[in-house]
Amino acid sequence: MPDKPAWTIAVTSLSTTEIVKLLRQLNESEYKEVILDLRRELVKRARDEGASDETIIRTLTRSVQRGLPLNAVSKEWASILGLSEKEFKRIANVK
Repeated sequence: MPDKPAWTIAVTSLSTTEIVKLLRQLNESEYKEVILDLRRELVKRARDEGASDETIIRTLTRSVQRGLPLNAVSKEWASILGLSEKEFKRIANVK
């Protein structure tokens, strides 16, 4: 018997707005795999629309201060974009 309930979401059936709302609601919850699936789907959709990694990173970091908050964002999103945290922060800091 599992310790906690396991559930999945068919992320491809959600609108982008619904994905963002779910990410905000699940932020820092124990549903790490669901959060990763939601983030992967957002990145996939952005890339399908022609967004570059730079555009995606700038969107993710638009209101994020440099330093510790940027470190947290880079940890959450760099691997999903296929980048190292260092590369993510380098792109985020380019003016």
